[in-house]
Amino acid sequence: MDPIERLSSLFEKFPGIGPRQARRFVQYLLASPSSSRGELSELIKRLGAETSQCKRCYRWFVKQSAKATGPADLCPICASASRDSSIIFVVEKDADIENVERSGFRGLYFVLGGTIPLASEDIPKHVRVLELLKRVQFDTAEKLKEIILGLSATTEGDHTRLILGEKLRESNIKISALGRGLSTGSELEYADPDTIASALSSRN
Repeated sequence: MDPIERLSSLFEKFPGIGPRQARRFVQYLLASPSSSRGELSELIKRLGAETSQCKRCYRWFVKQSAKATGPADLCPICASASRDSSIIFVVEKDADIENVERSGFRGLYFVLGGTIPLASEDIPKHVRVLELLKRVQFDTAEKLKEIILGLSATTEGDHTRLILGEKLRESNIKISALGRGLSTGSELEYADPDTIASALSSRN
């Protein structure tokens, strides 16, 4: 397969990108100066070398940004002493955290990694249910009081919320979900900060 076809097929693997869009990306790169392509290539290399996944919340972060705030294996949010460690906000993906942060939330997070399909008999490996249970068990010994299930207002999001609620029931910790504000079918990644703040204040 030639470089154009190979790169197009790689772009197609990106979320929400189809064959036509993938081809446009490649054509854009072909028309760009070689210096721009070189910079992109260098940044992709640095992405792997200069980032790490937080051992507590599983969020990806730039390693340097954590040095001044705490342990190198924790992201700045988990390492910060100013965060409210009594609340964990469970999200599906990293991008959700960026939006929730803009809403003014000051607790901690846990990146679940996705949702559980309705037709699935088993929990997919990439969905970190076991890791969440271990995190809750560990944090309960500290001062964890509430877990907010901030999943998308979709059928799979609701399904995942029910499963997590059942598994977390024995933790004796308050389990809440986002209230009004998020319309059916919406994802946190695309919700504006005011909507998330409203959903947070009306959680139940």
